Amino acid sequence: MKSVRELIHARSERYMGWYLEACSIPSLAENADGLDEMAEWVESKLVSIGASVERLTHDGAPDVLLGQIGSGDRSVLIYNHYDVQPVDPLDLWNSKPFEPRVSDGVIYARGASDNKGDLVARLAGLQIYQEVFGELPLRIKFLVEGEEENGSRSLAEIVSRHRSKLEADGCIWEGAGTDHVGRPKLTFGVKGLAYVELVCRGLSHDQHSQHAVIVPSPVWHLVEALNTLRTRDGRVQIDGFYDDVVAPTDADLESLEAYPYDEEAERGRLGVDRFINDDSGISLLRRLFYEPTCNIAGIISGFTVPGASKTVLPKEVMAKLDMRLVPNQNPVDIVDKLRRHLDKRGFDDIEINRHQMQHPVRSPNDSPIARAAVAASEDVFGKSSAAGPTNIGTGPMHAIADTLGVPMVSPAGVCRPESNIHAPNERARVEDFLRIIEYTDAWIIAFANIDL
Repeated sequence: MKSVRELIHARSERYMGWYLEACSIPSLAENADGLDEMAEWVESKLVSIGASVERLTHDGAPDVLLGQIGSGDRSVLIYNHYDVQPVDPLDLWNSKPFEPRVSDGVIYARGASDNKGDLVARLAGLQIYQEVFGELPLRIKFLVEGEEENGSRSLAEIVSRHRSKLEADGCIWEGAGTDHVGRPKLTFGVKGLAYVELVCRGLSHDQHSQHAVIVPSPVWHLVEALNTLRTRDGRVQIDGFYDDVVAPTDADLESLEAYPYDEEAERGRLGVDRFINDDSGISLLRRLFYEPTCNIAGIISGFTVPGASKTVLPKEVMAKLDMRLVPNQNPVDIVDKLRRHLDKRGFDDIEINRHQMQHPVRSPNDSPIARAAVAASEDVFGKSSAAGPTNIGTGPMHAIADTLGVPMVSPAGVCRPESNIHAPNERARVEDFLRIIEYTDAWIIAFANIDL
């Protein structure tokens, strides 16, 4: 690995060039040209490192790229995505989101952490491996999609259609990042997601607010409905919401005892002086990893111009609701329960529009690919890993983990708690990017030699 490390640093300008190129491409969901440009960029880089590339197409969706390289009896599927989150609000960015800026060893750009940093580092790692060691000791299948940030609506069908090409002994999934003190983080699953819009319409048009004394307000009606969904301590009140939740085992709870979580640093990052219910320790971690959520992501209605006044009774209101789910909750079932919950309480006039629907996934933490990723992370980072049972966010892992039955691990990556993914001024440290290149080669070596 010394030779790997030396070559990475000798080539650091080349790979930072790749990184900056990738982050300069506006691969937003609404920008078809940007998605096409990014897909072409990824394809060209895969070809340049010796991979054969096939485009897996689906009507109305950006192309999914499948790059294959290496040989041998073992195979690994590497999942990444090339699309990025929207950049709004632009006025909160300190620099243009698609004009990457490097300052004091930090790169600022949309996609720097989610997910172009890990994507580029893995491409670089494959090139470095071949130059130092020669042919790859296993078959690597590089799967890169372009609609992850929109719920990966086509991925399940594409995986099902091409399952014989995608089957593997293990899957490396995006990157779990590192924690506050640079410990490598790993997870073995993702929470699911049911994302809906609740819409309440009640008037022919916006009215003068003088009529609020006699005219029912759609906004108050929806607020009253929202108030039935959750208690102040975070307990979701939707009837039957917890029916299928799988409780953590004694072994799960024991593993949480060893999980390093800096509560003070995390409260500081979040800007709060306490967690819900004043939770801490094992109780806090149990909620974080093993409990579902019901979150109001946004409410839109009426007159909202800051610093100005306008007395209006709005004709309609819309609230965005996201519910993070845990095994064995089903997003379709959860939304059906939400519908029944509202109907039962006199809110049957509130419309539910379904958007992202993702199943939760939990993969074993002792699979060969998991063990290889953990061992390699501790070798490269020189620190014990922070291995959590699942990512508290969501991704389309169900399409691969359940459809193909492939064990998964989200290994250490470029993201840190302060990386501002999905927010203005997204960033990553250059040193972390270079380390993930080295880590890529380390887990390849570890998995090639581990007992299956």
